[in-house]
Amino acid sequence: MKKNILVGVTSGIAIYKSLDLVSMLVKAGYEVNVVMTENATKLINPLIFETMSQNKVYSDVFERDMDSEVKHIKLAKNADCFIIAPLTANTMAKIVHGIADNLITNIVLAHTKKMILVPAMNVNMYENPITQKNIEALKERHIVVSPDYGRLACGDYGKGKFPTTERIFEEIESYFVKKDLLGKKVLIGNGATVEDIDPVRYISNYSSGKMGNELALCAKRRGADVKVVCGKVDSDYRKFEIEYIDVKTNEDMYNSIKENFDEADILIMPAAPVDFKVKNKKDFKIKKTENFENIELENNIDILKSISEYKKSQFVVGFAAETNSVKDYAISKLNNKNLDMIVANDVSLKDRGFGSDFNKVNIITKDSEIETEVLTKREIADKILDAILEKIC
Repeated sequence: MKKNILVGVTSGIAIYKSLDLVSMLVKAGYEVNVVMTENATKLINPLIFETMSQNKVYSDVFERDMDSEVKHIKLAKNADCFIIAPLTANTMAKIVHGIADNLITNIVLAHTKKMILVPAMNVNMYENPITQKNIEALKERHIVVSPDYGRLACGDYGKGKFPTTERIFEEIESYFVKKDLLGKKVLIGNGATVEDIDPVRYISNYSSGKMGNELALCAKRRGADVKVVCGKVDSDYRKFEIEYIDVKTNEDMYNSIKENFDEADILIMPAAPVDFKVKNKKDFKIKKTENFENIELENNIDILKSISEYKKSQFVVGFAAETNSVKDYAISKLNNKNLDMIVANDVSLKDRGFGSDFNKVNIITKDSEIETEVLTKREIADKILDAILEKIC
């Protein structure tokens, strides 16, 4: 059954961006109803929201429908998620103080669940001590999506800009996820490390960082406090307010993970550290006209094996990206590196693994094994987190 999203729209200048949000929600398969303040209808014709949502838009608390139910009570009860975007300083103050003088504020008082609130306004209005006090009060019961920093419609620069539609959409998606990792600290090593040959050339690998990003996002959705120690990746999820610590070499990654390991409950390492580093690294660019000596390689620090030596109560998950004898190598790593779990996958296959949005993995512990089908990496991430929870709960 479709989830019902009720979108409250107040009279902020960012109102036109709410159209993109409604469109995105409808395309994702949600049932969307829109309620507007009277002033909001003066900025944008409700007909546009009706076209986007494919439902009637409500704005008048006294307007009667064909049925006998009280409108604000009905809308509040039917909403699986109530989001107000944009939320003006005026409506925010009314919510905090329980004022119900329009349809939206009546619905707020009748709605019994946590709301998602998206303040957007001029930087001076946002930073006003009264507004900040109101925001703190709302955070005690609801999800408040902080505005972005940038150039505002009035020409000022500062915090108060309507967040990206993608970030708001992620908050809504996360709203419906069971928070079974709440209170857990999850540390993730992600991406490829880099070892320099000279100032312009390096040794690395094809890891995109997609698996680590999806693990971070899924863990955050499930309530975890997530920190990502991140090497070279194609993209990341900082926009979703996930903390990333940037590193370059194996030594950098090892030091950062070690620094954060004690406070972690779970360490997950889909990172792809470089196994070798250049022994005779140059401090200057090597010219192709030079009579260049052979590049000498030496073994690099084994991050996961070294970190596992400090393990106390942490649950440690490694990854085995192999091209042959995948399960045998994975089981060997599980034992040799003192891991609690290892995720094995065959990276020789072109349709999944490195750089792909899909994968098929074996999730192996000392007493169990789960083999997945070919799934998206986000689905794989949730499978891994499910398997971890089975072992630690």
